Amino acid sequence: MTLRFDQEIPALGNVQDQAIAWFAHLKDNKTGAADQAEFACWLAADPTHQTAYDKVVQLWQSPAFNAALSQYASIPLRPPAQHKSTIRRWATAACITLICGWFLASTDWLQRWQADIITATGEQRRVTLADGSALVLNTDSAVKLDYAGPQRGVTLLSGEAYFEVQADKDRPFIVTTEHGTVRVVGTRFSVKTGKTTQVNVESGLVICSAEQGQNRQLSVGQHTEIKPQSVEEISNIDTGKAFAWLKGRLIFQDQTLADVITELDRYHPGAIAIADAKLAQTRITGNYKLEDTAALIRTLADIAGAKTVNISPYLTVLKR
Repeated sequence: MTLRFDQEIPALGNVQDQAIAWFAHLKDNKTGAADQAEFACWLAADPTHQTAYDKVVQLWQSPAFNAALSQYASIPLRPPAQHKSTIRRWATAACITLICGWFLASTDWLQRWQADIITATGEQRRVTLADGSALVLNTDSAVKLDYAGPQRGVTLLSGEAYFEVQADKDRPFIVTTEHGTVRVVGTRFSVKTGKTTQVNVESGLVICSAEQGQNRQLSVGQHTEIKPQSVEEISNIDTGKAFAWLKGRLIFQDQTLADVITELDRYHPGAIAIADAKLAQTRITGNYKLEDTAALIRTLADIAGAKTVNISPYLTVLKR
């Protein structure tokens, strides 16, 4: 999840954690009049307290978030003691619980239950298929296999996959997504799902078809996007850049920090926020290893003249 904010976030490391802690505490049925009075005093102490608390309430009232958080109802979150260190630890625990639930609600976890092969965030997995073809499943991805009868098929439910297809003229290999299909006999290519289906070809030929019938043929070093109604115009790509993730790297050429973080976020176990629109438009060029995404976030922050604020293990904010 990549979060974008148009304005700078005030006192993220302190006030927001307190708001989350208070919200979780007041959900406990053991709270009483003394707790309510203390909470009222906390709200009255600073106008930013009410603002921070309202943000937590808004998040909680999201139907999808509320449904996902139901499984956390049994987690005991005890009231904070008088010691500041204990309050901080309790606030962090509440923060992690909420953000974990938010992450669960925002992903396609229900769809992934249908998958035969999945990868976690930051994980890549190579699998040899029944016909000798192979696929490499990128981070946070899921596929369902269909080798029944004469068909060789894979449904990419989410994420991205790279395919090395064994040639078989009698049994074309078909990759299906929500937008259309990619049909091949023998080739190497990648397919990535999202708002559209993106296809990159490393070798051979592929035929991309939209749900409503339009199709285009791609060859080596070409790219297109499939939408339900159409297949976009073909463009040329730098294959070294397009397939760099297979070697554990990401390559960017004069791209905005927002775009870089959006891509990096697919490999990072948590949310990354950019604190203002101007910072998000900083241009980035570089070739980066994916071994340590937290270190890479710090590197990008240095390049952009920003600093990182770690709200919890699940949320990092970049701000000036």
